[in-house]
Amino acid sequence: MLIEDTGLSSREHRHPENADDVAEPVRQWTSAEFAATSIPLEAGSGFAPHRHEEDQLAWMASGSMEVSVGTDRWHLRRDHAVWIPTGVRHEMRFTEPGELVSAYIDQRHRPAPRGWDRARVLSLEPLGGALLRHLAATGLTESRRQACFALLSDLVADAPIAREVVALPHDPRARSIALALMAAPDDDRDLASWAAREGVSAKTVARAFVADTGRTFREWRVRARLHAAVGLLLRGDAVSEVAPAVGYDSVSSFISAFRTRFGVTPAAYAARSRDSDG
Repeated sequence: MLIEDTGLSSREHRHPENADDVAEPVRQWTSAEFAATSIPLEAGSGFAPHRHEEDQLAWMASGSMEVSVGTDRWHLRRDHAVWIPTGVRHEMRFTEPGELVSAYIDQRHRPAPRGWDRARVLSLEPLGGALLRHLAATGLTESRRQACFALLSDLVADAPIAREVVALPHDPRARSIALALMAAPDDDRDLASWAAREGVSAKTVARAFVADTGRTFREWRVRARLHAAVGLLLRGDAVSEVAPAVGYDSVSSFISAFRTRFGVTPAAYAARSRDSDG
């Protein structure tokens, strides 16, 4: 089900008269220059292609989303946020229930005059997510809103671009395989079997994964499995249950792969996420 976007695309904004205005740091915010929303979403829902009159910072507090911006397609969970500049056409789809929290910001308040006119995925630390949820709540005083948004702006400016997110292939056959693997990460069929299902050669699919995601099929599948594991851990599943659910024969090998990818064990990752919700 595609649903109408509930962002603030109808709002009118003042725009800078020249590039120097964009570069000038602004410390005093006004209510007309930013807003935050929280939207509960059902599995199978989505936002049809659309644009905003503001920059958007979109983050999944729970669940996951598939974001398409031009030829880029990413699958994101709560450890990343997507920055979508003013006027950039994009689409969002949600394969599981979740909560989408977004900030809409006048483009005069971009972290820097250059580079932020392109969509990017950012690694979002727990404080950034907490600030977004806080700003989406009602009843905040104007001074509190300004202080929180100023801090969020600083965090976004310093957030590293996430190049390790799960990118989806553009090639329709490779993308079909990728989506099937994300839906069933424990499926251990090899590349040849998947290619045969699509009626194409394994070499064709292999080239598509490298060309479109920058990773081999094997590398991509490991990343997709660990990405799926994050969702199960955040849901509260035990590590011993998550490992086989995402295709690992042993818990120890899963823990090792997870630590290599995220820098912490699965249990520590889940505990950190619970603490950030508290």
